[in-house]
Amino acid sequence: MIDPAISALLAYALAAIFAWSGATKLRDLEIFAGAVANYRLIPRAFEKAFARAVPVAECTCGAALLFPSTRTRAAVALLFLLCLFTGAIAINLARGRTNIDCGCFEPALRQGLSRWLLARNGALMLLAGFVAAPVLTRPIAWIDDVTIGMGAATLVCLYASVNYALGNAPHTRTLEAL
Repeated sequence: MIDPAISALLAYALAAIFAWSGATKLRDLEIFAGAVANYRLIPRAFEKAFARAVPVAECTCGAALLFPSTRTRAAVALLFLLCLFTGAIAINLARGRTNIDCGCFEPALRQGLSRWLLARNGALMLLAGFVAAPVLTRPIAWIDDVTIGMGAATLVCLYASVNYALGNAPHTRTLEAL
C-alpha cells in the first residue's frame, strides 16, 4: 500500500505530463500522424484515427488522474498506453530505425528513437504502477498538500528538463564538433 500523499503527488505529475503530451499532439495532428506513420506498425488506413485517439486518451487519462475516484483506472489506462508506446519504440529499435521522431511531444522536444526512451517510459510505467496501487487510509493534512504540489511541480520540471536536454543532444554534439 502507498501513502495517499505520494500517490497524489505522482498522479498530479503524471496528469501534467500526459495532458501536456496530448495537448501538443492535438495542436498539430498532422505532424503526429506523420510520426505514427513513420513507425510502420499499423495499417495506413488506421494511422489517422490512431493519431487522433492517442492524444485524446492521454488528455482524458491526465484529467482522470486528478480525481481519487478515477485515479486507479486512469493509471492502468496509462500503463496500457505506455506499453503500446514502449513496444513501438522497441520494435523500431530492433529494426535499426532510430532516425525517426518519437512523436512524444512538441517540435522543441523532437528526438530520435533510443534506449533512453525505453528507460524513460519504464520509469513512467513504474510511477503509474505506484498510482494504481492501493492507497493507505489516512487524512491529508495541509503540509501534505504543500508536499504534493511542490513535489509534482518538481517532477514535471525534472521530466521536462531531461527531455529538453535529450531532444537537443544531437545539436549539442554538432556544436561540440565545431
